[in-house]
Amino acid sequence: MKHMKMAILAAAIAGAFAAAAAASAETPFDMKGCLANESTVLDKVGDVTVGMNVTRGTMDFVGALTDKMTHDCRVLWVASKAGLEFTNRCVNIDKDGDKHFTMASGTPKSFQWRFLSGSGKYAGISGGGTGEIHSPYPRGSNFGASCWQGRGTYTLNR
Repeated sequence: MKHMKMAILAAAIAGAFAAAAAASAETPFDMKGCLANESTVLDKVGDVTVGMNVTRGTMDFVGALTDKMTHDCRVLWVASKAGLEFTNRCVNIDKDGDKHFTMASGTPKSFQWRFLSGSGKYAGISGGGTGEIHSPYPRGSNFGASCWQGRGTYTLNR
């Protein structure tokens, strides 16, 4: 009897660990999106320009928790003869109103991003990935648009 109780307890503990591991498994996904932005130059010294923009758009996911989201980002950028670098913070919202926050930094050709936090089905989300901007549309004086793609992984620690 004692051995049976120990076996049941061991199986319950193993099951709990397996469930925890499954709940926190890393899941890969691909994403793509298009956006529009409005830029403001904050300062310019020589050939260096510092600015910010508000970026809004939509994104599609393959292999993730949802298929579509909207995003709203605040971006700080530095442009010079060497190129453009940026950092951003974004809120991403799905059709049910659940959201996650992300941040990214890098260049249009190669940026890194990561999840900061989430609500609803994204509560406890972590992970990140890489991306690049494609298909920039012709710019107006202070507005622009482009499409991008990336890939990454997420983990839900619930």
